Amino acid sequence: MNLKIAQVVGLNTDQKAAQALSLVQDSDNAFLAVIELICDDAFTKGRQVLSELSDFYFDFEGTPAEKLTAVFKEAEKKLSGNSSQDLVMGAISGKVLYLIGQGKVAVYLKRSGKLSPLLSVGAPTQLISGFLSEGDRLLLATSNLISFLADDLDKALNLPIESFEEEISSRIGAQNLEDQGLAALALEVEKEAEEVGIPSLPEDSEPAVLPQGAKSVFKTILRSFKITKLSQASLISLFKRLRVYFPKSGRGKLVLAVILIIIITSGAGLKYKAGRDQQKQEQFNQALSGAKDDFNAALGLSTLNPQEAKNRLGGAQDKINKAMILKPKDQGAQNLKKQIEQDSSTILQQSEASAFLLFLDMDLVKKNFTASQMSLSTGKLLLLDPSVKTLVVIDLVKKNNQILAGSEQLGDAAVASLNGGLAFVYSKDKGILRADITNQKVLSVSKKDDGWGSIQDITGFASNIYLLDLGGNMIWKYLPTSEGYSDKREYLIKDTKVDLANALRMQIESSVYVLKKDGEMLRFTRGAKDNFSYGGLDKGVKEPRSFFVSSDTDNLYVLDSGNKRLLILTKTGAYKGQITGDKFGLATDLVVDEKGKKVYLLEGSKIYTVDLK
Repeated sequence: MNLKIAQVVGLNTDQKAAQALSLVQDSDNAFLAVIELICDDAFTKGRQVLSELSDFYFDFEGTPAEKLTAVFKEAEKKLSGNSSQDLVMGAISGKVLYLIGQGKVAVYLKRSGKLSPLLSVGAPTQLISGFLSEGDRLLLATSNLISFLADDLDKALNLPIESFEEEISSRIGAQNLEDQGLAALALEVEKEAEEVGIPSLPEDSEPAVLPQGAKSVFKTILRSFKITKLSQASLISLFKRLRVYFPKSGRGKLVLAVILIIIITSGAGLKYKAGRDQQKQEQFNQALSGAKDDFNAALGLSTLNPQEAKNRLGGAQDKINKAMILKPKDQGAQNLKKQIEQDSSTILQQSEASAFLLFLDMDLVKKNFTASQMSLSTGKLLLLDPSVKTLVVIDLVKKNNQILAGSEQLGDAAVASLNGGLAFVYSKDKGILRADITNQKVLSVSKKDDGWGSIQDITGFASNIYLLDLGGNMIWKYLPTSEGYSDKREYLIKDTKVDLANALRMQIESSVYVLKKDGEMLRFTRGAKDNFSYGGLDKGVKEPRSFFVSSDTDNLYVLDSGNKRLLILTKTGAYKGQITGDKFGLATDLVVDEKGKKVYLLEGSKIYTVDLK
């Protein structure tokens, strides 16, 4: 049975992805699957699961029904623990179709102009089967795609299979639909070329010189290889013309019969090989065309939608690898693979920095000055040396500096933060201090508080002061009043459960962000835990040192020291790009000037700059 298959997949994200897979092992054995997942790294996981399930199906011993049932159970194991998954799988063996599904998926059959549902959304999970006929159209899809097609579902299944993918994909793209869970497989059962077995030949049409045994063998071979009517007539005509030259002896006739058997068998073998080669070529063409489409889409989406660009690049890499397995020496496939490898960094917004320029050596400001943290606000940098107890502010444009306070005013100062024209300092013995960078006046905001545990960081935002308290497992908030500042208040609301034991740094831009030593990022809005999750990273965050975000930036930046890179993310954690370089593995802190397109890195007493690309 000859099948034509088209695949449609909409735009996906790392949290929600819908995908489709079809694999035809031979003309009578196919595996089909459509899946929608909602979980972390959904796109990559969905693609991997479908690939593993197809391998499982073809490797499993048993009847098609047993194989598909076993694959479905394997899928349930692999997908257990996900927040949501919807899956439909099908198998075709000969002319028999087997289906099994779960969740928001559907299967439709169009036969003789009539559209019928075979598997409805939310139907009980059970294996169903039936016979396919020539001309049948089949659609396996997520319910979201069925809803998207709506009244056009019947029309869509009238489209030529060669046009189905392009037509439906263009409609999805025209409406800029993202994160909608759109995926489908469309199949058409083609009419096979007419082939007939050889009928009983009249005696005067057969080569009379063939021995009776050879005649029988000759007929059997013709029937077994389904020689067409045209082929039969040509062979019979040829034998009639050559019969006068056939040997007369019995032995000669037997030898001739054997030669004829070999010739016919070889021809049948060549025909079989040609069929296999054609099928291989079709699979190659499909993989190569899909790789080109995904690659071009990835290039176009690289700046508009980095997450989807990454997904389409992954699809292009998978398909070109499949094409290279089928035809490793094909020049077109080799060139496309090379181009994908060359442009991957551009698509993934990856760059490498080599020019880290020295911006300022703090040893020139004060001898032996060393800091581990920086704070940026309104074009000025604030640095505190906890050892020599010195607070310094630097103007980035003028590149001048001034010492705001020393050990006598700061006491046992530990961390500091700049907010507009005010610097806030946490001192282990003096409590919270406020320094005016205009007149260098230092005032006390709050004396040392016995209610504090272990203060890790301080941040000023909108005239408020926030303390990150690891020991108290709390973020304390101080509000300005007419007489100074209020007593400490709990920023986190009552039902917010959080573990701050391994917190490193805190930054604020309307929401409060806290980075932990293991790379986990916490986000809070109005005291409640808010959404933040890394999405689209090629590898996890390792040994982070710091991060930067503010109300003046569009993005959030993580100093991923263990991977020697600067991660560029949205403010909810989606991947936008990265810059790699040795200094990112050595720096202890960073600030980012998006308007000036500069990243400032702190390493001991030295501040370096690198271009933000």
